[in-house]
Amino acid sequence: MNCPKTVMFDLDDTLNESLEPPKPEVLERLKRLLELIPIAIISGGSFYRIERDILSAFADLPRANYLYILPNNAARCYVREEKAWKLEYDFKLTVQERASIIEEIGKAVDETGVIEKDAVQRPEILDREASVVWGAIGFQASALEKASWDPDLTKRTKLRDALLHRIPDFEVSIGGTIMINITRKGINKAYGVQWFAQRLNIEPAGMLFVGDALYEGGNDAVVIPTGIQTRQVAGPQETLEIIDELCAACAVK
Repeated sequence: MNCPKTVMFDLDDTLNESLEPPKPEVLERLKRLLELIPIAIISGGSFYRIERDILSAFADLPRANYLYILPNNAARCYVREEKAWKLEYDFKLTVQERASIIEEIGKAVDETGVIEKDAVQRPEILDREASVVWGAIGFQASALEKASWDPDLTKRTKLRDALLHRIPDFEVSIGGTIMINITRKGINKAYGVQWFAQRLNIEPAGMLFVGDALYEGGNDAVVIPTGIQTRQVAGPQETLEIIDELCAACAVK
């Protein structure tokens, strides 16, 4: 492997199991890589969750300002300045927009029938201001329950297509194992790649994206047309191996 100029990591099912904190060995490897090149974490998750589960491990590092956080599917970005995390940009949805999106989600769920009426675990909706996130069976369900709900993306593809018809002025993407993410039109992980490339004044071709859903229909696949290099992983263990490869390649660049 050649050393890229920077690496962007997806979060769930890439750096950690879905909605779980990363294991200590993942954080240690990330810190080692950060000593060599800039890193970005780009996720449908919230900044609060990333701060709670990851950022405390980087707070005292001399190169912490080389770590960039793009939560809410890149609808927000945080950078490290003067030992504090600063909101660099924010594509916040208005209260009215979020209310309309939530209403249309309910109609689309009924229309598509993706949730059985007698289902024990009911869907949840998270209003994250810059995004609205729908979870099919609740965010506290076990990893096995989440993975088995829609393994071939059929249900969420059906729901996403219905939502694209109902709210065409917004970005609708499949996320994780049970989620649909909604942001402003054009704001997605591809936007995050392009913004990060401009921030570092490099071409996407010199960057690497590591994610679990780069396959057709996956929520990471939108980055491919940007020209960024990509590596598909099946979980945090494979990501650890890639980080080790990167550390070895970048240490001798």
